[in-house]
Amino acid sequence: MLLKGRWPRAIFYDSKTTLFDWSWTWKQAAARLVEKYQTRMTAQEFLEGWVKLFEGFHRRTAFYRYTPVTTLLQEALDTLYKIHDIPGSASDVEEMVRLQDEVQFPETEEALTEQQKLGVKIIIYSDVETKFLHMYVSKFKNFKPDFVGTTEQAGFHKPNPQTYFWVLRQMGMEARDVMLNTCVAQAPRGAAIQGNPRCRAHCGGL
Repeated sequence: MLLKGRWPRAIFYDSKTTLFDWSWTWKQAAARLVEKYQTRMTAQEFLEGWVKLFEGFHRRTAFYRYTPVTTLLQEALDTLYKIHDIPGSASDVEEMVRLQDEVQFPETEEALTEQQKLGVKIIIYSDVETKFLHMYVSKFKNFKPDFVGTTEQAGFHKPNPQTYFWVLRQMGMEARDVMLNTCVAQAPRGAAIQGNPRCRAHCGGL
């Protein structure tokens, strides 16, 4: 059965923690680094500090100069080490990178397939580097998204409104045609600025 009416023509999905369990890799990496360096911090404290620093670096680059997410993770991790006098290095981000092959939520493919059958186009867009997003999507057995893109390709991180405009241009759509589904709290703000108030934050699979 197809959806009746004009809206939405497409569902715009953020990939990290909405479609793919990116946060799990972060938690695992934090736990491994705490164990490696026997820090006085708990794994949760380490994770929260790393995330907070990353978000600060990420917001800056969204409106200044595009920087790969892996580089921002390294900068945040290195800063965390310096603040807490932990003898680690930025290269420890590899603890997280090597887990990127294990981010699938089991229900994602089935849910996206059912939505696509309703006549809705599925957009998957991410801040992660293109090579990682393509790896995530390649894990689907049968489902083929209508569009897969990254902020690396657009040259603007979220929540810069320009990054959403770039996707819309690729799809030949306007903001009113699309519903945004994301786990990133700041993303709906950027989407609303570029004319799409139909946004919702959603985490942990579909």
